[in-house]
Amino acid sequence: MINTYAESQLHKTLKNLYKLNSNGKTEQEVGGKICDVVAADGSLIEIQTGSLSKLHGKLGILLPKYRVTVVYPLVVKKTIETVGKDGSFVSRRKSPKKQGLLDIFRELTSIYPYLLHENFTLEVLEVSVVEHRVKVDTPMQLANRSRRFKRDWYKADKSLAEIHTTHRFSSAEDYLALLPADLPEKFTVKDLDKALKTRNAS
Repeated sequence: MINTYAESQLHKTLKNLYKLNSNGKTEQEVGGKICDVVAADGSLIEIQTGSLSKLHGKLGILLPKYRVTVVYPLVVKKTIETVGKDGSFVSRRKSPKKQGLLDIFRELTSIYPYLLHENFTLEVLEVSVVEHRVKVDTPMQLANRSRRFKRDWYKADKSLAEIHTTHRFSSAEDYLALLPADLPEKFTVKDLDKALKTRNAS
């Protein structure tokens, strides 16, 4: 049994959903690695709510022997709910930040050696989430020192509100279909990044 104390509600909800849909089991050891879900057919399902780069080593070990589906939730709508330290309601608002499907390209570069592996499938879920924050009396820095400025709140959790659309990728054609039509035949990462920013701003 692994330590799941840092598991978000978003990760836990998706893990349990895929467990039910695949008639599988959660937190199973396979190939020396703990997998989120082992489906009834023996395939593996990994839920990744953070950077896909964290899966690079794990995929290298598992893919030669097992079929692996990586599930990546892409936040297209986010609501921020803030409470006080005593749990009292403070505010609830929509976040102006959102992602689009093309943003997945920024993640794919970290696992590109595995994208066309015969045992690899990527499922991108367009989701709405609720980010839960706790308001504090004094502006604070986070333990990992990641904040540029101190804030009077910290993120406590993130939960799933709704799954809108599921996109499944397992072939070169699937990925190529995502490319913006206005890209030149030969393009650079800079060209793609510019296209993504233009698409998101429209």
